[in-house]
Amino acid sequence: MKTRITLALAWLAFIHGVLLLAGFIDQMNSSLPIPTSEVGRFVSDYSAIYQNEIILYAFSPVIWLGLWITTGKPRILPWKG
Repeated sequence: MKTRITLALAWLAFIHGVLLLAGFIDQMNSSLPIPTSEVGRFVSDYSAIYQNEIILYAFSPVIWLGLWITTGKPRILPWKG
């Protein structure tokens, strides 16, 4: 049970971090040859879920730190368990 919970938390933190990174890339590089407006819109809708920006940006690092404290591995890349 502990393994499944840590795996689910690791994947949640990883996906959250990837979505934030995609949003940053979409905002910084608007001259890509492919249309990225849908990506930016999805990430902005996803980030609107969080009311406070500190929660938005600290979510993944807090989970990784918690996993590191409890299991000894931060599991930043969940498939490298």
